[in-house]
Amino acid sequence: MAKKIFILKAQSLVSKENCTLCFDGDNEIVIPFPVLDELENLSYQYTAKGQNAKKLLDYLSKFNSRDLLSEKGVIQKNGSHLRLVKESPDIKIPLSGLKLLDLKCLQIAKSLQEKNPGTSVILVTKKTALRIKANSIGIKAQDFKDDIYPSLNQQYTGRIECTTSDKKLDNFFNNGFMKIKDIYKYNSYEWIHNMFLTITSINKKSAIARYDREKNLILKLNHVNYHPYGITPKNVGQKMMLEALMESPNTAPILIIKGGVGTGKTYQTLAVALEKTIGDEPIYSQILVSSSVQTVGQEKIGFLPGDIEDKFNPHLGGLTDNLKLLLNKDNYFSKKDFQMTKEFILSKAHVEVQPIGFLRGRTILDTFYIIDETQNIDPDDIKSIVTRAGEGSKFVFLGDPTQIDNPNLNERYNGLVYLSEKMKDNSLAWQITLNENESVRSNLAKIAAQIL
Repeated sequence: MAKKIFILKAQSLVSKENCTLCFDGDNEIVIPFPVLDELENLSYQYTAKGQNAKKLLDYLSKFNSRDLLSEKGVIQKNGSHLRLVKESPDIKIPLSGLKLLDLKCLQIAKSLQEKNPGTSVILVTKKTALRIKANSIGIKAQDFKDDIYPSLNQQYTGRIECTTSDKKLDNFFNNGFMKIKDIYKYNSYEWIHNMFLTITSINKKSAIARYDREKNLILKLNHVNYHPYGITPKNVGQKMMLEALMESPNTAPILIIKGGVGTGKTYQTLAVALEKTIGDEPIYSQILVSSSVQTVGQEKIGFLPGDIEDKFNPHLGGLTDNLKLLLNKDNYFSKKDFQMTKEFILSKAHVEVQPIGFLRGRTILDTFYIIDETQNIDPDDIKSIVTRAGEGSKFVFLGDPTQIDNPNLNERYNGLVYLSEKMKDNSLAWQITLNENESVRSNLAKIAAQIL
């Protein structure tokens, strides 16, 4: 008898390649027969999930259909049993308003419960409402385990606060480095490569630093006194962000910046991008900007009039506002130019706007690439973006995991958190999370964000 019986719906099945092999060998994996049609529809999509659906259908086709539909099913290479189960229309489900496919899956789950007393039958679905409904009638339900990421307060922030002695901090200022053992209770911290530190001494002196795992030292920042494109960091978080933004694409090709509205993510990122593209010592040939409103292969902008530029322009308001402020430092605009076209602004800044879904086949070279609203990108599509990176490019991912607009994602399961956790402690990746109290908007805006 199987230890557990897992019933997988379509979105869980395509959330990871070889999903049916992600369960221990003493379990049984059930795919409801009606789900096959949903997998077929997903397989036509040019997305990571579409590819997973196609691979899963190809995998199933290698088995004998009779064996798959039998009570024993087929044995997978990890020892687990896999089978297809047809619907059980005679099973009564005491719930109303269910979608037909959800109803059929619940009927299958209930039927398996009755046929396998003493065995845990679990419906695996990404639909929160369906999990609640299933639990209400005695059917265990859970999200696909591989899709569960840290809760908001457990997510990696790229920074810590710690203390040391006055003498050790003075030596740090003089020498430019210190050992991790110089930090009080250093064993209580997880020392992650490229992590930022706010170090405070007993007498309230303070310093900002970065941990380098390869040298196993805490180092002073290199760019804290820079003013890219005339801007000055306004707080500790912005100084840490500036350090990571200013680092070359050789040492910091990937940067992940998390923070709420008003923390200056976009403004400071654009300032450094301009400095390094059209400043006195450029190292990038262009700035490329994408927004998560266009997730890879899932563009739903066809209903908007005009060409791609016209369709994408409504999402560029914040970008062009920030560019206008920054470029105006060089007197590109006068009061009469207030209605200057987006095309003019973007051309002056050497900015190309590209919907994410149109990156396929591109290799992005010598480019400062800004990916905005990353929290609204599906985790499966992050790889499709990062693998576009070519020599001399820096990819900067911006987002706020609390501001989710994609109905399939949440503050734990999204592209921003996925990338952050996967790249944690990678020598190529730098990360920083800006705190709510580091917002540089007006007091009214801060209060509104908190209470409204």
